[in-house]
Amino acid sequence: MTDKQIYELTIDDLACSGVWYFPMDESAEDELTVRPLLDKETCSDAQIIVRASFVGLDGSSYLGYLYWDGSGEVEYLKPVILLEDGSFVTFWNGMVEPSWADYSANAQALRSRLPFLYVSDSVLDLPKISGKLEGLYYLDGDCISWIS
Repeated sequence: MTDKQIYELTIDDLACSGVWYFPMDESAEDELTVRPLLDKETCSDAQIIVRASFVGLDGSSYLGYLYWDGSGEVEYLKPVILLEDGSFVTFWNGMVEPSWADYSANAQALRSRLPFLYVSDSVLDLPKISGKLEGLYYLDGDCISWIS
């Protein structure tokens, strides 16, 4: 498996490797480059993402990832659901107010399945992270808000 851009990750990529990291050295194309992590010791100081399962209100389930962070706050976890058609939904939008209209029709269908419960896989001895997503989150002034 080779390097990929974070936005190019697929369900198959996550199925093959449950943890990816951002190699911040001259071997990486740019800061969006991710690489499968096989041994936690090889990059103890790198930012990583971990495979996660998402379950909607209606029982539907999806695969995606979280930025691994012990705080459990959505702005650090930046949850993403990957869809079979190659589209995705990112639940953290920073300072930009999100809109469901910006997503594909398949991705927009997730809106009716809110809220989502998520749990990261416990891979490479990383503790699980779990929580609940009410919608698309963003920073509104000094407050975290969401669009459901």
